[in-house]
Amino acid sequence: MRRLAALVLLATMGSVHAQEADWIFHNAKVLTVDAKFSIASAIALRGDRILAVGSDAEVLKTRGDKTKVIDARGRCVLPGLYDSHTHPTGAAMSEVNEEIPYLKSLDDVFAYVRKKAATLPEGEWIVLRYAFPTRLAEARFPTKAELDAIAPKHPVLYHAGPAGVVNSMALQVSKIDNDTPNPANGVIVRDPKTGEATGMLRNAYGVLKNVPGEKAGKIDRRTALKNLFAMYNEHGITSIADRAGSRGDLDLYRSLRKADELTLRINCSRSFSPYGTREEIARRLEQLPGDDKLGGPSGVGDVWVQIGPIKFFLDGGMLNGTAFMRQPWPPGETYQIIENDYRGLLFTSLEQTKILAAEAAKRKWSVTAHCAGEGGMDVLLDAYEFVDRTTPIKDLRFCITHANFPSARNLKRCEQLGVCADVQPAWLYKDGATLHKVLGAERVRWFQPYKSWLKHTVIGGGSDHMIKLDPRKATNPWDPWLAIEVCLTRKTEKGLVLHPEESLSREEALRLYTINNAYLHHEEKIKGSLEPGKLADLILIDRDYLACPTEEVSRIRVLTTMVGGKVVFERKE
Repeated sequence: MRRLAALVLLATMGSVHAQEADWIFHNAKVLTVDAKFSIASAIALRGDRILAVGSDAEVLKTRGDKTKVIDARGRCVLPGLYDSHTHPTGAAMSEVNEEIPYLKSLDDVFAYVRKKAATLPEGEWIVLRYAFPTRLAEARFPTKAELDAIAPKHPVLYHAGPAGVVNSMALQVSKIDNDTPNPANGVIVRDPKTGEATGMLRNAYGVLKNVPGEKAGKIDRRTALKNLFAMYNEHGITSIADRAGSRGDLDLYRSLRKADELTLRINCSRSFSPYGTREEIARRLEQLPGDDKLGGPSGVGDVWVQIGPIKFFLDGGMLNGTAFMRQPWPPGETYQIIENDYRGLLFTSLEQTKILAAEAAKRKWSVTAHCAGEGGMDVLLDAYEFVDRTTPIKDLRFCITHANFPSARNLKRCEQLGVCADVQPAWLYKDGATLHKVLGAERVRWFQPYKSWLKHTVIGGGSDHMIKLDPRKATNPWDPWLAIEVCLTRKTEKGLVLHPEESLSREEALRLYTINNAYLHHEEKIKGSLEPGKLADLILIDRDYLACPTEEVSRIRVLTTMVGGKVVFERKE
């Protein structure tokens, strides 16, 4: 075991005896996650910062009359965890009216639709949102005929992100017939023989009429958000990135901060439309910070709420068969693909991406793009390379969100450009088996290859939490300990192990949810590791992360979570 040779203190702190700690954890196993992954036995906190890290004898010298001294009894102290990809305002409100069903099979889907059909007046919409077919036992979308059979008198939308299925009543009330044109960047899938709509819509929800939005919640958004953050704290999360924040979201976070009601730190990506002329995009980028200049560019803010990159959508998604791939998606029932040359959906062209990235870089904005397929990643990196020739992007740390299918060549391109990625291990767990079945072993070889990524650049772990609150049953699961275990095993929910050579070590997996995520957001100097002078964000857990059996990692329980030297969660033992 590697241990710190001596107490480490910031030079500006002077003598250890001159500083009295507010908190000391000793008799611990402090995983600092510093550059050497040093391990200490004690840590002292003063105010919102780390005062000292080292041996019990040295750190206890900072003890004063008012110091709270915690005997960790040999347990692990870690940096607070950081989720690089959340949608907290939507997730917080997603179940304020009713619990969203946890769908494991089409029978669960049909039971939900039947229940709604029995309680809603005829003609009212039944909508099931973000229900991904890859996670069902049958590994496929429901068909129009199946939805017709269980709800013939209600329009039904089975929504799975950019792609979804509707029943005949939904087509009828929306007046969709053989002559209805496809919307821009979307497809009304039709039977090649009859021209009749099959019910599958790809980025074409705009053709539907009078689909209801989300109902007003029974509790206000502020309260719902605080409740969600408390749940995050319980699992050891002390920082998150909102990966598509509006100005309203940002103002809410700052309001919570002003009222001293934030229990975690937020890096807020600004949602941005990539469409328009160069002049229009430039104007909107100039306007994005707002009159108070608090909305950007990247890096604006304080240690509680900071502005991240602008975020736009380049292609569709892996979980609904719309990601833009290099090779065609195989026809089949999983995604109801009937075309032989269908490669997915590219929402933003290469030329448009070049314009957006170039104008953003000029204004010191970092950029990230929702980019799920390998074809989309090719386009995005072509644009990043183009911009880099005139405005170097390495220091801006341009990013790829999801980046599911890189290649050896694209990993080298990322290394050359300093491009990072935020990845979702829970997708490997929940969806890997279905993707293996649909795409085959050769193509899935490059599905989330974590080890290969780390040979070239920095990746950080995130959940893409957006719907449902439960940490394991949510869409998508946000429990960081489950994700860390997946990084170690690459085992899917169905027991299939996908390319174990791409598994990470314990150190690497922990870095994904601490210092790596801090690096993605230009915050590695203040958080992500337990070093003197950094923010006092840490967790005490119930077992030895480095030595416990691998299958126990996902069962780790957090005993104490501290943010800025204050306890925001404490488990009663």
